[in-house]
Amino acid sequence: MPGHTGELARRPARTPDYAAENHALVGLARAQAGSRPDLLQAIADAALSLCSAGSAGISLIEQGEGKKVFRWLAVSGLCVGLQGKTTAWDECPCGIALEAGTAQLFVEPQAQFPSLSFPGICVPEGVVVPINVAGRDLGAIWVMSHRDDCRFDFEDARLLSNLAVFAGSSLTIVDARELSEESERRQNDFIAMLAHELRNPMAPIDSAIGAAKRLCADNQRATGVLDIAERQMRHLRTLVDDLLDAARLQHGKLAIKLSDTSLNDITFDALSAVRHHIEARKHKLTITGLEDQVPVRADHVRLSQVLGNLLSNAAKYTAVGGDIRLNISVGACGSDDGLSGSVLIEIQDNGIGLESTARERIFDLFTQGASESARAEGGLGIGLAVARRMVELHGGEITLHSDGPGCGTMARLRLPILMSTADRHIARQVKPRVGTKRARLLVVDDNRDALEALEILLEVEGYEVATSDNGADAIRLMSEHHPTVALIDVGMPVMDGFEVARAVRLDPRFNDVLLVALTGYAAESDKSRALAAGFDFHLTKPLSLDKLERILSRQLDAGLGHME
Repeated sequence: MPGHTGELARRPARTPDYAAENHALVGLARAQAGSRPDLLQAIADAALSLCSAGSAGISLIEQGEGKKVFRWLAVSGLCVGLQGKTTAWDECPCGIALEAGTAQLFVEPQAQFPSLSFPGICVPEGVVVPINVAGRDLGAIWVMSHRDDCRFDFEDARLLSNLAVFAGSSLTIVDARELSEESERRQNDFIAMLAHELRNPMAPIDSAIGAAKRLCADNQRATGVLDIAERQMRHLRTLVDDLLDAARLQHGKLAIKLSDTSLNDITFDALSAVRHHIEARKHKLTITGLEDQVPVRADHVRLSQVLGNLLSNAAKYTAVGGDIRLNISVGACGSDDGLSGSVLIEIQDNGIGLESTARERIFDLFTQGASESARAEGGLGIGLAVARRMVELHGGEITLHSDGPGCGTMARLRLPILMSTADRHIARQVKPRVGTKRARLLVVDDNRDALEALEILLEVEGYEVATSDNGADAIRLMSEHHPTVALIDVGMPVMDGFEVARAVRLDPRFNDVLLVALTGYAAESDKSRALAAGFDFHLTKPLSLDKLERILSRQLDAGLGHME
């Protein structure tokens, strides 16, 4: 049944209020930045106000059970309680408006459409305008009157037509954005899951390689082959970590945790991570400025990652036998900012240098040097982008300078992290690391290959090790073995690692046991969940023996731990 479009045109139209219309459109433009439901509701509210209607709303097309329906996704005014209602295509004024392709006036629509008969609500008339984008019908925007003296005219049709055009274009933008965000969320979830799934097989392989190297220490050919496997495993682990950091960087989730530490130790850890690369290329590495302790307040792990990345790049892009210089200066560092608590770190190499085009975007995500030799070295182009963000979070700045191809590169970090003179004596009092090999360990993992390989590696390293492949047995062994440290996989079936940690923390006999969550996930939310369950540390697979040593040393320095 057609609407009374001719009647709408014959009625005297009121004078347009362009100021109110423009004000409403400005507000709607801001609403585009919000969610889809909020945007639709803002348009419905604008229609109600501009047309002085009793109710207004937006009904979009959905596919029902074998036929099209209209769902009232946004409703404003007296009918607001009907939001979410659906009406069949052939039982709704919206269907007629869409078939006509223009604004339609419906007089006494409740007599024509029983679906509009609502208890206690009369609808003398209503105007419906189709929402169409590029020839595709999306739905309709409408207004209703609930008093006999409330009548619509051509100005109402014009306003609704403009709002329909705005709704169509805005829905296209918002839907595309939300689709992109959903796609990006799925991509990040996939990256996190991929990293987890890769770490599961990487963990036993890494442990098996480490154990085999120690068991074959007197066989040069065997250790040589295992050295290759170890280097490639280290490279694979770096790639997995880089992928996760890239996802965090894009979503602003990279974070730092400051603590009182030593730049000497930070540098030592960074060098430990890349020493094999430097030695393999027979580089001459010169370090100056660390003759004395340099106490700093920084994120030890992340700053070590930054230095490791810069040193790795220097080694990667410097020819065999080349020079790499690491210099550290403290104080004002020659800057004009007056920061007496600054540290200047300079890493200079005589490698291939940077082309001018590469210097402009070298810190962008997924960017590598433009030269063929740089690309041949591999990598994902993530490290420098992450390094810059880590430096910024420390309140510092990082720059790269090169006079051009073949002229080497200078990386310069300026960080306001130097501890005050009054606090430096604390760093000098740090105890040397003591032996930790007699510590008792409990390893819990439902992956039997990972469990066996890690057990052998730790025993070869000199630890006393007990193992369990399930949570219930782990709690029993806790009483029998009373470990110094329990390394617990959190992703076990039946009784997961979080449940094990909570059970252990409820028993005061185990207050001195250090609980370490061992997992393939590395998100901040995973770390927070582990700490909330009672874990002291959260380590990602494969287990780093260096990190385990640092954890044990920290416990022993504090006078804790169960030692024989």
